[in-house]
Amino acid sequence: MHSTGCLLVLLHSFLGYSQILQGPQSAAVLLNSDALFNCTLSEPWVIMTWLLNGRTVLTILSATGPVVTNPRFTSRNNTQGNAFTAELIISKVSLQDSGVVMCDLQNIETKEANLSVQVNGSLQITNHSLSVLQDHSTTIVCQASKWYPEPKITWMLNKTWADPQNYTTGSSLSTEFYDTTSTLRLAPSSDVTIVCVASIPALPEPQTTTVNLTVTAEHAKPSNDKTVLIAVTVTFSAVALIVLIIVGIVFCCKKRTSSKSSYQEEMRKVSQGRSPNEQNSKMPQIQGKINLGFSAENISGNQESQGSRDTGNKTVALEQVPHVIQTNNKGHYPVNPKKMRQATVV
Repeated sequence: MHSTGCLLVLLHSFLGYSQILQGPQSAAVLLNSDALFNCTLSEPWVIMTWLLNGRTVLTILSATGPVVTNPRFTSRNNTQGNAFTAELIISKVSLQDSGVVMCDLQNIETKEANLSVQVNGSLQITNHSLSVLQDHSTTIVCQASKWYPEPKITWMLNKTWADPQNYTTGSSLSTEFYDTTSTLRLAPSSDVTIVCVASIPALPEPQTTTVNLTVTAEHAKPSNDKTVLIAVTVTFSAVALIVLIIVGIVFCCKKRTSSKSSYQEEMRKVSQGRSPNEQNSKMPQIQGKINLGFSAENISGNQESQGSRDTGNKTVALEQVPHVIQTNNKGHYPVNPKKMRQATVV
């Protein structure tokens, strides 16, 4: 190796002075994409090499061109005047490719740059409800998962950058990736379009996610509250209706029982309070014909119910002779027997 270096130095002295006019520039590229590095040399030059993290990945000879030993590392060359530009192409970079890229001119002069392989993960706003009452405070949460390196999170409100004092951001490293959460606090007075912005150097443009926050007047209630209120009202109304039906049924049964009892009690009172005269008065009146054999003697009194009394030499016997009545069947039936005097002369 020492002899090779001396040989190159002698060759350099023989051919003339060569130098690196412009070395490679640091680059940040996304995972599985291609990384490009340029190194411009002055003529004449003999040999140059590309190294990644101290390991030679490509050798280029001025006379024959590049010597490829790994298909992931290739070169594209360009000569303009007295300047030669060698471009290193690293295909489908991995996280392990991150590190130092070096351009070495004939083991005399070197220039180096940094390669950063980065990963953009997912980005989303995790809020389930995007409605808030007017001038009421709310929080919006933005979650960036599996990023490398740690992403920078910012917010926009109606296309205007939000004040950094209105949000907080925190990250945690899990294996090779970062999980970052940012929380925005605001109290909007009208509808607002909210954009969560995540950026890393390898992204040509930041990754964003957008939501629309609806602001409701304070006197109005969200649809969910209306639904709950309607459900509660219907439930209580149904319960009240059932209770009223039960109370009505019980009341009707009691009223019917009370009416029946009152009717029976009234009939009982009427039956007990009726006098014999009233009962007789309700019996049909039966009229009879005058018995012509009846004598009205001694009507004023001193009648004997059954037997006889002496009136001098006469014995008067009192018998009950009934009235004779005429019926439709032309029969005679005794009704209300009267006393009749029968005299026997001795």
